[in-house]
Amino acid sequence: MNFELSGTVAVLASAASFVLAANGASAAELRTWRLEGESVRSEVADDRPYPVGSLLKPFVAKAWARAHPGATAPIFACDRRSGCWRPSGHGRCDLARALAVSCNAYFRALAAEVAPEGLEAALVAEGFVVPEPPGPDAAIGLVTEGGAILAAPSVLLRSYRRLTREPWEVGDAVRRQALAGLREAALSGTGSGISRRGYWVKTGTVPSIDGRPLRTSGWAIAIDDSGWAILALFPEGTGRQAAQALAAPIARMRPANGGRAGEPGTTAPPAVGAPVVPPSTARSVRVSLFSLLSLRALVARNVGGAPALTTRGYLGPGGSLSLRAGDRLEEGLWELRLPERGLSRRLAGSLACEAGPAGDLRVRAEVATREYVAGVLRAELPEGGSERRVALGAAALRFLAGGPRHGSSDVCDATHCAWFVGRGPRLFWPAPGVPVVPAGLPAGDDVLDARSWELMLAAGREEGPRHWTSHCGGEPLSPRFVWGGGDRRIRPCPRHPVPGPSWARRFSHEDLAKAFGRRVWSLAVSTAGEVWSLRVATAEGTRSFGYDDAHRRLAAARGWDALPSPARAARAVAGGWEVVGVGRGHRVGLCLAD
Repeated sequence: MNFELSGTVAVLASAASFVLAANGASAAELRTWRLEGESVRSEVADDRPYPVGSLLKPFVAKAWARAHPGATAPIFACDRRSGCWRPSGHGRCDLARALAVSCNAYFRALAAEVAPEGLEAALVAEGFVVPEPPGPDAAIGLVTEGGAILAAPSVLLRSYRRLTREPWEVGDAVRRQALAGLREAALSGTGSGISRRGYWVKTGTVPSIDGRPLRTSGWAIAIDDSGWAILALFPEGTGRQAAQALAAPIARMRPANGGRAGEPGTTAPPAVGAPVVPPSTARSVRVSLFSLLSLRALVARNVGGAPALTTRGYLGPGGSLSLRAGDRLEEGLWELRLPERGLSRRLAGSLACEAGPAGDLRVRAEVATREYVAGVLRAELPEGGSERRVALGAAALRFLAGGPRHGSSDVCDATHCAWFVGRGPRLFWPAPGVPVVPAGLPAGDDVLDARSWELMLAAGREEGPRHWTSHCGGEPLSPRFVWGGGDRRIRPCPRHPVPGPSWARRFSHEDLAKAFGRRVWSLAVSTAGEVWSLRVATAEGTRSFGYDDAHRRLAAARGWDALPSPARAARAVAGGWEVVGVGRGHRVGLCLAD
C-alpha cells in the first residue's frame, strides 16, 4: 500500500475528516472524470478536493528540480530497511523507475532534499490544497498529523496534462525522466492494469475516502498523446486496482489507442475453429531486442530526417546517444549499434532501455503492427513470392492475437517468438551470442506496400495458421502435440508430402550437464497423451521438458540449432547421446521452405 497509518487517534481523525458521501455511490463503484479539450466531464457531480496520495510524486520531482537547478535526479537504493510500502524494497531506482513502481522511499528522500516552503510553493502552484508546509511524508501523499494534501479532480487532470505538454523553466531534463517513468508505469509498473500503450499513467492509494476504518481507496490517472486524460477513483481498493478498473472505460472511450491482445477492450485469444481478428493497424507491438545477447553497451543513432525526443533532450538527425538504463527514445527511425560486436540494426519506433539483473542492458522497442510484420517478413521470407509473403503476414497477425509471451514485452526478436530484424540487416545465429551478418543483405527502409498489407489484414481475419516453420519435414504436427494444449488438427503441407530432410545432433555428457544442470543418465522422447516431451533422467529423478523448454536449454549448450524440431528419438552413443528428427522448426502451421 502507498500510505502509512500511525497509531495516533489524531491521524485517524484527520483521515476521517475527508469522508465523502460521493452522491450515494456504492463503495465498489468506479468514479471517473475526463479532460476533453478544456472541459472536464464526469458522471459524478463532484469536484471537491480529495486526498490524492502518490499522485503528488511527479510534482515532488518538480520541486526538487527547482531547488537543484542543473542537477541530475539522484539514484537511490530502496531495500527492506527503507520503510517503503513494498517490504522488500524496489532495489536500485532512478527517477523513472521510482515513478513506475511508485517507490515511497525514493520520493521521501527526494522531498527531504527540498525545504518545506519549496515543496509547498511547487504544489500550490499546481493547484493543490496544502494545509501547512509539508515534510517528506506529507509531500508524497501520506496522511500526517497536519492533515493530507488535497486536490480536486479537475486540478489533477489539468496539472498532469501540463506535465506532459509544457517544459519546466528549471530542470526540464528531470521532467523528461519523470515522463519516461509514467510511460513505464503503464507498461510494467503500478499502472499496467490499464492494458494500453501510448499513455502516461500514475496511481495512488489513500485511506478510504468513505471513512471505512483500515480500508483504502485507489486513484489512477491516464493521459494519451493527444492530451485526452481520464482520472479514476476506486473507492474500495488500491491504485493498482483502480488502473485495472480503468481499462474498460478507456477501451470504450478510446478504442483507437489499441491494447494488449487478450485483455479488456482488445482481441481475445480465439477459440479453436473461430475466425481470428488481427490487431488494429493502430496498435503497436512491444519487442524485446537482442534477446540472445548480454548487452553492455548500445549506441542509438537518429537516422530519420527530424529531431527525436529522448529522456535526455532532443537528438538531431545523425546524432548518437550511448544508451543507459532509464533512457527512452520516442518515435523515430533509429539505428542501434553494438560496439563490442560490430553489429547494428535499424528500426522505426520508440525504444526503452532498462537494467538487467546482471547489470546488462535490456532494450524494448515499440513498433507499429505493420512495421513488426514487415520486420518478420524481412527475416523469415525476404525473397518469397507475394502469395507466400501474404500468407506469412496473415499468420503473424494471428500469432499476435494470441497475446503477449514475454512479460512487459509482447514478443522477443528470436525464433522463440518470431525472427524479427526490423529494417535489417538480417543476422544469422548459429550459436547463442554469436550473430553473423551474411554478405549482400544490408539494412533497408522498405516497408510493406499498401496492397500487400490490406491482403494480409483480410487473410488474417480468416481461420488459418498462426505459427510457421522453415521446413515441415513432410510431417506437420498439431499445436497440441508440440505445446500440450489447443488444436489437435494438423495442416498438411502441399510442398512436402514425403518425410525429410532428416537431422541428427550429438550431445556430450558435458553438453547435457550444462543444459540441464547436472549429469544426465538417459534421454527419451515421449509422445504420451499426444504431447511431445523430452524425458531427462538424472540423479534427482526424471523430468519431462516440452519442446520450447528443451530447445532453450539445449541451445544454451550447443547453439540455437541444437534441436531443429521436436525429435523422433534419442539413443545412447559413445561419450553421450544422439537425438534424431526431421524438418526444421516446430512444424506447426505454415511451411516456409521452397
